[in-house]
Amino acid sequence: MPERRSQRLSVGTQALIGLVVGLAAGAAISAAAHPMLLAIGATVEVFGTLWINAILMTILPLVVSKLIVSIAGQDDAKSVGRAGRQAAALFIGLLTVTGALTAAIMPSVFARLTIDPAASAALRSAASAPSSPVAAPTIAQWVISLVPTNAIRSAADGAIVPMIVFTVAFALGVSRIPRELRDPLVLLCRSVDASITMLLHWIVALAPYGVFALGLSLAMRVGMSIVGALAFYIVVSSGALVVFTALLYLVVWIGAGVSPIRFARAAAPGQVVAFGTHSSAASFPAMLEAAETRLGLSHTAIGFVLPLALAVFKYSGPIWFIVVTFFVGRLYDVAIDPARAVAIVVASVATSFAIGAVPSGGVLAVAPVLIAAGLPAEAMGLLLAVDPIPNGFRTVANVTGMLAVAVLTDGRSKDDVIVTAPVGAGEEER
Repeated sequence: MPERRSQRLSVGTQALIGLVVGLAAGAAISAAAHPMLLAIGATVEVFGTLWINAILMTILPLVVSKLIVSIAGQDDAKSVGRAGRQAAALFIGLLTVTGALTAAIMPSVFARLTIDPAASAALRSAASAPSSPVAAPTIAQWVISLVPTNAIRSAADGAIVPMIVFTVAFALGVSRIPRELRDPLVLLCRSVDASITMLLHWIVALAPYGVFALGLSLAMRVGMSIVGALAFYIVVSSGALVVFTALLYLVVWIGAGVSPIRFARAAAPGQVVAFGTHSSAASFPAMLEAAETRLGLSHTAIGFVLPLALAVFKYSGPIWFIVVTFFVGRLYDVAIDPARAVAIVVASVATSFAIGAVPSGGVLAVAPVLIAAGLPAEAMGLLLAVDPIPNGFRTVANVTGMLAVAVLTDGRSKDDVIVTAPVGAGEEER
């Protein structure tokens, strides 16, 4: 009896079970084609739509509050000057480069995924938002649209990239005003962030039921062919995360002179914890030990850059967001033109700073990127159900990226540092 609580299934596992049951039930209803069963399926579908809408209503306040806190709420930024600026440049640079590379590769990858045109048409007809974007703007029109004439109207119209641009500009302005004026606003945003995060915890707790409803609805329309598409997505997203994580070893070698073998040994303990727990925070003690005893980083890198990276840097964000975008585009048979791909990269980089501290927070934060691509955001419900596997690889990528940025900002020749292991460090290989 005392072990009952420890044996309770996680929300992610429950959601996966809900998806399987929903798909099976939807396929059975579709095969039976009984009017009463179809009516029951339509009623269940309403709950799935309500659940997705509940997630979507939190996205804008979550993104805005997190971006303001991330940019304007760093008290130590001035005291560490050079390290702070260098870390911020690395954050943005790494995210932009990986996002651009992913956007360049994914069209050819997902061209290999075969989707029944009739199934795609059924999905588009059922989407609550238009899945076919308007004619692509010219480059000049797109650049002009980045600065909104009315930020509130942009938010109401779902123009997420202009809204992000305004929020970043506003946060930069907040960071420059006197502290007595800045602190109350940052505190308000922290409170909004905490409140929305609590609300998301409640919404995510309903994931097994919401995903069941979405799976049932999907199978009623397109049958079980969706299973193969989801499997393809899992393989591609996990593989992309592994490849881009491996590239960090090369970046650290070129940028800081730390050999890939040495960096791999330092990162391995944190990576193991990350994959097992799906939590960057749980990996932080292992990262600190690696930075101190294996890499011999400076106090600034350990005491400022690494905690800052833990708070705001999600290396996996643009990679996974863009994989999801091209997968959903393929699923709905919506082409993503080059101009819109640029908007997707911008939205992915900015949104990666707003990933919430909730289970599978990356899935919940993908909505702005899908909206920027002109795709229906309700597709994220299915992604949440199959997220446990990609989420493990996302967390490993994030932890590796945090340690890599700390190494790159250290400013010393790492291979010349003589590391003295503390007492008891003989256990660090475990």
